[in-house]
Amino acid sequence: MGRPVAIAAFVSAILLVVSMVYSSSKLNQSTNDTIDGLRLIHDNKSAVLITTVLQALSTGLLAAPLWFLYKVTRYRRQELPPLARYLALYAPIAAAVLLLIRQIQVTNVADKVIKYLAAQGGLPPQAANDHAKHELSHGAIQIVGGLALAAGLALAFAFIIISLNSMRAGVLSRFMGIIGIIVGVLFVIPLLGQVPIVEVFWVAALALLFLGRWPQGGRGPAWETGEATPWPTAQDRAAAMAEARADRELEREEAREPVAAGGRRPAPEGEPDGDRPVTNSHPRSKKRKRKRR
Repeated sequence: MGRPVAIAAFVSAILLVVSMVYSSSKLNQSTNDTIDGLRLIHDNKSAVLITTVLQALSTGLLAAPLWFLYKVTRYRRQELPPLARYLALYAPIAAAVLLLIRQIQVTNVADKVIKYLAAQGGLPPQAANDHAKHELSHGAIQIVGGLALAAGLALAFAFIIISLNSMRAGVLSRFMGIIGIIVGVLFVIPLLGQVPIVEVFWVAALALLFLGRWPQGGRGPAWETGEATPWPTAQDRAAAMAEARADRELEREEAREPVAAGGRRPAPEGEPDGDRPVTNSHPRSKKRKRKRR
């Protein structure tokens, strides 16, 4: 399942980037109050709808990588609550559907408000703004808005709890686990505004991980062993490389040692010169003895 899930993750990241680029090119206008925002939506219905559809598709596709990450983590770490599975599957889809419904409702409200203002021959800015806020704060649009908020909170919790447990199981590195938690927090508190660069990076990196294309020494050992094994840190990788280098040097030294006639090696310095038959001891046993010395 790693390959199709990775494709879904890549498509999700690409759609999100496309939506950001398209929105910035078509809807890059500053709005100071509610009525200006509704007028912008009214004047650019097609662009708003296309942007919303792209964002909704990107959000809905998050269900695949989150579900797969849950399955991989749960197999190695039973402490991951089963509730996270349902959050991973249904929260992205619910958030996507509610996002699309709410945007359609806001577009209808924008049309209604603009037509009302035209029928009235215009209103003072403050009165027009108050009327726009009133239309956005009651009825079905308020209910859908509350449901959308709940779906967003559920999706954020799925990101946080799955990333945290994946990091502890060794499925994600510490860096990737922390980034996943940050993505979940940004769903609730958009500190970076409407530009989810962190989400794009994390989802794309997750796709590479599922494909086994992870740089810096490949995926962690937990992917191969099927057990909760900590992801090696940079220090661990450096120590392993140094040990492997030392092992290769010892093998070269042993290969260069002279062998006396009759298949016997000369006695080491300080030992009596006697018959020392060439043994077939494993080179690694000699390495360990030398390291202890």
